[in-house]
Amino acid sequence: MPIPLVAALVRARSAALILAVLCSSAALAKDHQWKDAKVIDITSEKGGAVVVPIAALVGVPKTKTFYWIQTEDTIYVLGPAFTKRQRLNVTLYEPTKVAIDGNNAHILDDYGKDRKMPVVEKITRPKPREPQ
Repeated sequence: MPIPLVAALVRARSAALILAVLCSSAALAKDHQWKDAKVIDITSEKGGAVVVPIAALVGVPKTKTFYWIQTEDTIYVLGPAFTKRQRLNVTLYEPTKVAIDGNNAHILDDYGKDRKMPVVEKITRPKPREPQ
């Protein structure tokens, strides 16, 4: 009879471990403070070449894509995105949500997916002057 008792203890320990892992990952997840934003520009620049071995060594041009995101008080330049996988699926001049986390920004793409990109520049928007 000791074998079923050992099996039950192993199952209970495994269940407790799984529960602890699930709870700790939920506790580590950050709640971002989302701000309303708008994609005001998407720019690309050619930036050198990458050598790719395709039957022979071939130079492929490298393009950097930057995203200009405007909030109520700041314009953020996000990027660079080098590959199609890194590029954001956002629509120019359409609203979105952004959350700043240190030197990174979390942006919601057109599918509502949270995408993380580095912030390369911050520009403070000038305050409108009040009439005198």
